Amino acid sequence: MLRTTGGKITRPILNDIPDIAIGGTLWLALSLLTQRPASSALLWAVLAAGLLLADHTKRQILREPVVFADASELFLVFTHPRFYLPYVHPAIFYGIGGALVLATAWLFSVESPAMPGNPILSRVAGALLLLLPIAAYFWRPSLNLMAKVLRKLGPSGDPVLDAEKLGMLGSFAAHTVCSRQERPERQAACSFGIVTVPPDKPPVVLVQAESFFDIGRLDPALPSPLTEYAACRDRAWRYGHLNVDSWGANTTRSEFAVISGASPADLGLDRFNPYHSFARGPIDTLAARLRRAGYLTVCVHPYDRRFYSRHKVMPNLGFDQFIGGEAFGARHGQLVSDEILGAWVNDFIARQTQPVFVFAITVANHGPWPTQATTPGPFASQLGGYLDSLMSTDRMIGQLASSRWLNDDGGIFALYGDHQPSLPALTRGGFDIDSSTDYFILNNTCPAGNQRDIDVHMLGHSVADCLKDRFLRSSNVRAARPFSGVGN
Repeated sequence: MLRTTGGKITRPILNDIPDIAIGGTLWLALSLLTQRPASSALLWAVLAAGLLLADHTKRQILREPVVFADASELFLVFTHPRFYLPYVHPAIFYGIGGALVLATAWLFSVESPAMPGNPILSRVAGALLLLLPIAAYFWRPSLNLMAKVLRKLGPSGDPVLDAEKLGMLGSFAAHTVCSRQERPERQAACSFGIVTVPPDKPPVVLVQAESFFDIGRLDPALPSPLTEYAACRDRAWRYGHLNVDSWGANTTRSEFAVISGASPADLGLDRFNPYHSFARGPIDTLAARLRRAGYLTVCVHPYDRRFYSRHKVMPNLGFDQFIGGEAFGARHGQLVSDEILGAWVNDFIARQTQPVFVFAITVANHGPWPTQATTPGPFASQLGGYLDSLMSTDRMIGQLASSRWLNDDGGIFALYGDHQPSLPALTRGGFDIDSSTDYFILNNTCPAGNQRDIDVHMLGHSVADCLKDRFLRSSNVRAARPFSGVGN
């Protein structure tokens, strides 16, 4: 089963050694603790089956295997099921999964203790088998030794290749240990760089739009229904395709990349979920730099503040305030529309008396979507309800683009898509499209620029470049003014 989960059934038997060693240790530890070897074996088999299901589903929907950082999402499956369970058939999750859990519980209740030796000593040995590796993981000298040993297995850092070579459990162990061992050095090296702010300190709004991309790319011969987006793109200071590191999910990857300017190579193994551990301490970011320059820095995400631990992460990323779903009166699991979020941003900025940087993270266009669209158009049959949500995002763009803070106060408005939507039509519908999304940076005080396709971690730097361009233009204007003083 673990060989199937690793993605390569025909790999050499030596590649199974890490999986066998880890799986065997876990079985032995539980057997010693419970004194029930058969029940323990069934429990681990059920968990392995669950891992196989999760891995298969993730490969089908998100184009990547389960990775070690996904362990942090285990509880999210139950606290926010609408983001996970719709992608698994109910008969499998509730039917087969429920039957296996009940069977395991039944076997534990009827199996007689069967381990040899003193039960107390056996339980102590079982506890040590679990606790000693955990203690070694948290003690730096032993962690360094563990990482050195695991690196001799030759992990590449690629989850697909490592799952094939080391097995799923082996790759989890190698990535978990190595990421923790190298994390402090990578955190210390994470620096956004200098941000030059013009004297007028214009309002800056950066919007991460959930599952957004320009659907006009699906058929350039047809007019794009995203009229507000197209209008902003046509007069943008800079725009283009945005190369992102995920498909269909993993919003936090794009989110962190934009605000921190850190590339996947900078993050190493923490690139899979930077909020899991990497961002649990202060990080030098665009927001942190703007805060030092006198801006009020605000992140708004109209959803559960605790989702992906954003309530802990955002202060570390340089935000003075983090606004969640509570500001919108949203119930647990409720998705606040993009238009409501857009109105909130405009109203919030209008009430401020100091320069403000707002990072808005939308959520309403999260899948899964209805199969039928109510919005007419040439893409309605292929995109279904995704098209309806996308049109709401387009209307939000129009709200922000027509705002006073942008047009009268000379603000800067940037928007980008975090990842492509996980829609079968995009992969099996005959469309020639890659995984990139789209972005624009709108600055009405500067002439429209040209298309520039960039990687997602360069977008925050592009916003900083826009501010610097404003600074240089204002400096040139002051230098060009004639002297108007009165001589003697």
